[in-house]
Amino acid sequence: MPVLQRLSSAINALVEKVLFVIGAAICLILFAQVLFRYAGASLGWSEEVSRYLLVAITFLGGTVAYKRTSFIGLKGFGHRLGPAIQRTIVVCLQGLTLACFLLIAWFGTVYTFRTWAQAWSSLPLPMSIPFAVIPIGAVILIIHVLADIFKKTESTHL
Repeated sequence: MPVLQRLSSAINALVEKVLFVIGAAICLILFAQVLFRYAGASLGWSEEVSRYLLVAITFLGGTVAYKRTSFIGLKGFGHRLGPAIQRTIVVCLQGLTLACFLLIAWFGTVYTFRTWAQAWSSLPLPMSIPFAVIPIGAVILIIHVLADIFKKTESTHL
């Protein structure tokens, strides 16, 4: 297995574990919030932290969905035109996808650094921490797309 595919698989395995931990953390935080509210006290930070963790699940979960090819595909159109045109369509779509993720990574990084001076409303942490998941997710997606592109080009040469 080439290096890029191994890297993509290793990152995906790590992200799946991180998603499990984040999901468990959200459950525990919200459960604690319910208990504290019932007891007459409220955890002022719990809703904001849970919201940012849910955003992280969205961006990181998208990388796992891409890796597992769980997104809706564009089958049908290319199948009717033959394998050569289908490969061309797939390569073009992967090129557009790669360009999109590169833009998201770039602008996400710029936005993450711009929000460093802003703080969360409930905790004294920089806003760039929750926004960092945008470029991180985009870079992971770039790695997955490149691994797919190189896997498909290697299989066509064999």
